[in-house]
Amino acid sequence: MKSQIKIFGFVYTILITLFTANTFANSLHNETATFKVYGNCEMCKKRIESSLKGNSAIISAAWDVKSKVIKVVYDPHSISIDKIHQLIAEAGHDTEKVRASDGTYKKLPGCCQYDRKKISE
Repeated sequence: MKSQIKIFGFVYTILITLFTANTFANSLHNETATFKVYGNCEMCKKRIESSLKGNSAIISAAWDVKSKVIKVVYDPHSISIDKIHQLIAEAGHDTEKVRASDGTYKKLPGCCQYDRKKISE
């Protein structure tokens, strides 16, 4: 009887260990996305990156002024790619998926107001 209890305890410990390891591994899984975000200058860069860096699900965000491409590393268990596009649009910058509201766009400084005619809806 005591050996059966020891075996059961050992199996139980292994199962708990495997479950914990799997849960921990899932929480460390990050994804990287790159996509177009419209803007013009270093002020745009700061605004675009800041719109994401305040979110705990965003690991890093770097927007390139010349190519207009952002590289975002994020936790897909905590935030969707659509939500990332939405956060950027809420800061006044159009992405390839989400257009910023006209009101938010018009509040951008003059140097940050890019030509929106280029962006397809």
